[in-house]
Amino acid sequence: MKQAIPRILTGCQRNSHRYGSGTASVHKKQLRQQQQRQQLQQQQPNVEDLEVDETSSFGDIWRVKERLILDHAAGDPAARTLKDIIELGRAVHEGDQVALVQNAAHVQDALAVRIAKAVRTFNVLPEEVQNHPEVRTLAVQLIDGLERIASFTDQYGEVSSKDLEVKFCGLLRSLSANGGTLATGDALSQLRGLVGRARGTTLVDPTFFDHFVAQLLLNSVSWAVLIQHHLQLSDVQRGQHHVGAFDTQLRPVVVARDCAFKTQFVCAQELGVSPRIQVNGDLTGTMEYIEPHFRYILTEVLKNSAHATVRWHKENSNGKSGSKVPPVSVCVSSNDEQVEVKVTDQGGGMGKSVLSNVWRFGYTTAHDSAAGLAGSEASTGSGLAGWGFGLPRSLIYTRYLGGDIEIETEPGQGCAVRIVFPKAASEKSLELLGGL
Repeated sequence: MKQAIPRILTGCQRNSHRYGSGTASVHKKQLRQQQQRQQLQQQQPNVEDLEVDETSSFGDIWRVKERLILDHAAGDPAARTLKDIIELGRAVHEGDQVALVQNAAHVQDALAVRIAKAVRTFNVLPEEVQNHPEVRTLAVQLIDGLERIASFTDQYGEVSSKDLEVKFCGLLRSLSANGGTLATGDALSQLRGLVGRARGTTLVDPTFFDHFVAQLLLNSVSWAVLIQHHLQLSDVQRGQHHVGAFDTQLRPVVVARDCAFKTQFVCAQELGVSPRIQVNGDLTGTMEYIEPHFRYILTEVLKNSAHATVRWHKENSNGKSGSKVPPVSVCVSSNDEQVEVKVTDQGGGMGKSVLSNVWRFGYTTAHDSAAGLAGSEASTGSGLAGWGFGLPRSLIYTRYLGGDIEIETEPGQGCAVRIVFPKAASEKSLELLGGL
């Protein structure tokens, strides 16, 4: 679903008119129109002279910042393939300072465009939603980040030297630090609150709102990767297996076993028992990926599977003491193009209503007895269920670099979740920026 993003016009729209053939008549009409425009300008303040503060509505902010936002939003977000990202990063690690400066220039331009495109989507929300505290605060933060990048460009131009690259890294650190205008954790917290309030209201269509949140989070993932990848490229202390934010020799089986161990521990703490999570696959197999993303995606699926398995077993063991909770199976396989992780559980499966809603933000069945795979939040660091952001956010992480998640369910039996991660050699490993 793509939403048309209308351009809000400031000033007066000019209509075409047919005038008489007499030159004097045309001149008089033109003079009269000019006088009317001057009178209108005297009655309305110049948008450049308006001041924006904490009491300003989103509409006021948009009118003041419209040109900045739309000028940058018209640019190319410059999506790159995983292969291109890795190759340029390897050049930097081999001491190529030109490549480092080149990457900084790419981030400088792409970051401004991606932020502007994200801010532009706020303008299609209903006015009541635009002026909701969480929405307005988030929009103001993003606009502030855009302004700071634009100000840097106005002052220094495109990053073209190592000295400017160092200055630009300082800007990136301030933008992405805790409390910074592009801190993705802060944005996620604000969106959680917004989603919770939006549910059950008639202010916005749920399908459209899910699309808006998904696009906003997808953009936030893309600019977080842009920033962290470049900052880590500049850090000469990074490990040999890392190229910026990417682990070029990530071993999915090894990471999966660690995720399984931690999930079993959390499940046992919260539910008193945990299924055994069995991980199978080639221990020596590697892939190029962002390890925190891989961990988040897999941990989220495992927590949901473990939760569903324990709850289903307790309800269907007929009070038999000592009966074992069935295991959760993780199978990792790969070829030259992709890595596939398949998680299979015996947690009772999902009904049609759950399956049709499982990717919606804020949807959770955490308190249902047969919770299936909905309603967990791995980002909290503990807990099996929560805000209903876990699976939708996992899907965004996966699709950001060309992957996908598929769910097969057999009600009364269990679920099989198939997660596909394209390798750098695959043509599918392209940054997803245009839509889910």
